[in-house]
This record gives sequence, C-alpha cells and structure tokens, in this order.
Amino acid sequence: MKIKGQYSTFSFRPPGVLKSSVSTSPRPRLKPVEVLPNQQMLRLAQGIDPKNEKPLETLDEIPAGMIFFCELENAYFTIKDGIDGVIITDDLHVITESIYDTKFQSQDLPELQGVELLDQVFLSFDSQWMRYNHWMGYCLSKAYLASLYTPESVQIIIPEYREHTSIPHPISKEIYDATLEKTGLVKRAVKLKDGIYKAKKLSYFWQNSYVPSSYFNFHDAKSVFSHINKHTKYHDNFPPRFFINQDQNMEPILNDEDIILIQKTLNELNIPCIDLDKMDLDSQRILFSQAELVISPHRPELINLLYCSSDTEVIEFTRASNRTNYLPAWPYLISSSNRLQYTFFDLDWVVLTADMIKDAVSKLDSI
Repeated sequence: MKIKGQYSTFSFRPPGVLKSSVSTSPRPRLKPVEVLPNQQMLRLAQGIDPKNEKPLETLDEIPAGMIFFCELENAYFTIKDGIDGVIITDDLHVITESIYDTKFQSQDLPELQGVELLDQVFLSFDSQWMRYNHWMGYCLSKAYLASLYTPESVQIIIPEYREHTSIPHPISKEIYDATLEKTGLVKRAVKLKDGIYKAKKLSYFWQNSYVPSSYFNFHDAKSVFSHINKHTKYHDNFPPRFFINQDQNMEPILNDEDIILIQKTLNELNIPCIDLDKMDLDSQRILFSQAELVISPHRPELINLLYCSSDTEVIEFTRASNRTNYLPAWPYLISSSNRLQYTFFDLDWVVLTADMIKDAVSKLDSI
C-alpha cells in the first residue's frame, strides 16, 4: 500500500483539526549570562530554530506558548520501536514529528484492514519516548494535561514498557511505573502492545513550531513536574550547589582532561560532584527542586530543571550532536521560560580552563 505523502505535524494541518488552543503572550526572554568575551551564541540560537540564521541576541522574546488540540476521525497510529506515534489519516497522509528521523519514511504500510478499532484516544508519545527527557518532558507531561482537559471517555494511550529497544540508555521499568503512579495517570493511561491501531476519534497536542522542544515555551509544560513536586519538603542532606558527573547513561560530552579539570576546580570552590545514576527518582527530584547552582554536561536528566525554583543558576557543558552545526537548546529554553539564570560552554569551540569555570560561577553568583 503506497502512502500519498510524508507530512509533518508542524507543517501540515490535517482535515478535522480543531483550531482551539491555549496560549500565553510573548514575554521578555531571559538571555544567557555571557561568561566569555564575545561568547558565541549563534549555535544556541540555531538550536532553538535550526532554520534561523539570526543570532540569539536578536531574539528578545520567548515566542507565545501555543498548543493546538488536534482531532482526527478514523485515523490509524503505530506502536513499534522506531516508529512510535506515527499517525496515518483516513486518506493515507502520514503525520510525524519532522525533526526525528523514523524508519517509517521509505517503507510501505502493512495492510490496514482488520486492525483493532478503538473509540476515542489521545496520543502523547513520540518515537523517542523511552529517553528520560522525552518520557518526562513530552509523554508524561502531555498525558497529564490530557487527563486534566479531556473527558474520562478518552483513553490516554501509551506503549507498554519495552524491555528491548533501539533507544540508547532507556528509562527503567521502575521510572515508567513510578511516574505513572505519582501523576495518577495509571488510572487513565491505556498501555498497548506493539501494532497498528485505528481510532474513531484520535487527538493529540500540536505545538506551534516544527521543533518539538518549543513545547517548553508553553507554560503548562511544567504542570506535571509541579504536581509530582507539590509535597516536597526541604532535605538538608542534599547540597544546594553541585556538579553532575558524566556517566554511562549519557552521550559523552566531556573528555577525560575536561573531567579532571572541572572536578579539581569545583573542589577548590567547595562544590561537590553528584552521581545521578546512584540516586532514585525522588532523590533526584528533591536535589533539583532545592538547587541553587546546577553544573552539568548536557544530558537527558536536565529535564529536571523543570523542578527548579526561579533564579536557580545553571552552567551547562554542551556540544553539537549527530554532526549538526547547532547546540541542543532545550535546557536553555526551560531555563529562559522558568527564569533560571543560565550560561553554557560550547565545547566544540572552547578549550576549558580553571579560570573560565571560576568566572562563570562568579558571574552567576553576582546577578
């Protein structure tokens, strides 16, 4: 069966999409703190919008956080490793997030006859849902919003936990179960096995950009983190200022020389190092929620910045991934939207020194 075309949720409004949306007005953007003379910001700006050639300095406002509630009739959707969340309309148009390459693009659909028919469903997951930041920041977050704003008759669909996946360093079954329990979604979510399904009415959220991370410009993206964190009490056994060690659960950002330099420099500043892979979900939540200064290489767990209080200071060590020419910018988007004081080192262009690190901490502390 041939597909009529490959379309993106972010460039194509399918028939039947509702135009209702929730939005906030544009607001002043909290700019990164410059910690180097003439610090290079262009690659971060392109991480916000890879098609944008303007420097970050010209982006004075956070775009309006807008999200559309989309509804299709008689639509199909897929649950399968690598192509999770692909939607096929009744007239055989394909809807998928354009920024993520899926294995779906060059192959035909299997026969759609005889698939299981569901009534009203909501899809919150994408092809990367088993990554920690996608699970917490997109799947869980959107499912939680759907539980608030859709009637009980709508089934909130998520895939069953997958023991074997192509996603590197996926979330654990413990995180999958615990977060569904803590959010109350265990009562609303319907877990489906791999396959192709059809729904009489299929709905999903569509943010107003082709870049999925623009979802973090939408202020309610923080709702699920606020809900999980609402009963947190202060714990004095967690340091307020800390560096997160690089570990095997992340793509390597720092080389051995960087790690030695950073740890030695921060030890002189009495800033301890933390191993997140040795902390459970609640401990990580508490750590971030009472943090005053977070220093970390780019990693999925920085989605936990959504637990932080306003004015928390953030230093990120980052570099381009997958041979792109721009930096992954979602930690900055979270920081800007939630009034965290953010700065970064682009390690593709900067050779770290102890003075650079000390100056960055000092400049953030002086704000």
